Amino acid sequence: MRYFSTIILALLASTCWSQSSRNLFRENIDAHVDIVPLRFPDPSVRFGSEYMLGGRWSVGLNLGVGVPITGNAGLGFMEPRWEKDYRLIEARPEIKFYWFKRERIGWYMAAEGFVSKMNASAGTGYHFLPDSDTLQINFDQADFQKTKIGMIGKLGGRFLLGQRITLDFFSGLGLSKTKSSYNNYVNHIIKRSDPFFEGENYTVGRRVTAHLSFGLRLGLIVWAKKPSE
Repeated sequence: MRYFSTIILALLASTCWSQSSRNLFRENIDAHVDIVPLRFPDPSVRFGSEYMLGGRWSVGLNLGVGVPITGNAGLGFMEPRWEKDYRLIEARPEIKFYWFKRERIGWYMAAEGFVSKMNASAGTGYHFLPDSDTLQINFDQADFQKTKIGMIGKLGGRFLLGQRITLDFFSGLGLSKTKSSYNNYVNHIIKRSDPFFEGENYTVGRRVTAHLSFGLRLGLIVWAKKPSE
């Protein structure tokens, strides 16, 4: 990851001071990758494209593919340790409205939908019983499945560096309908516990879950409409 960051910084340094007549809001298409922490509860690599419609609106689609990380830990809270067979796939359509724009910078509001499916084999861990926040099942190993569908409202800024490089910073809040389950337990027992807080992967059944979204997107404009077109 350190070497990847060095390459990105070197690329930006070589382009950010170049002179260009390109307009970020002229009709164009970019290809991008989301640089997000891989130590989120459901680690993945996200990539996609954004189509600028030529005014204040754009549409995009991002796809995510799960990345297995041994001993993965969630953002500030320990998530189940995915021992093997970690798989995740997700799709995230998005629409943006740029309420402030200049030739090379714009601030936007966005609505992002998402649907994902994830499964893995968890090592030693536990989860709460349905409709209980004190009774939990402890196990040495279990299979886990989860599906989510939801919507996130986002605020962000997008910048054109040099002639083709784009940077997109964003954050947002949202909700999803989540369904998760554990099965194929190894050495499971029921215990009583009284934790302060646990992440979404420690509960089972159907529920509504809140989401915090933030990140950095690095893009490359692969096509732009010429002024005379």
